[in-house]
Amino acid sequence: MTTQKPKYHSPSEPLAEPSAKPGCSACMSLAVARQNARSDCDYSAVSDVNVELRRHHAEAHRA
Repeated sequence: MTTQKPKYHSPSEPLAEPSAKPGCSACMSLAVARQNARSDCDYSAVSDVNVELRRHHAEAHRA
């Protein structure tokens, strides 16, 4: 019998930031927006863009 990973994320372990998929202009646009937010020290916006990028990956780049 194998053990399965939990289907939830533990708040004690931060999620890795999603990366832009090569050749995808939407991914690149979001990655630039995230970098701009980080440059402005707007970490709430950084988090928002990470959520948008994960959603985009789920919709456009299903594995």
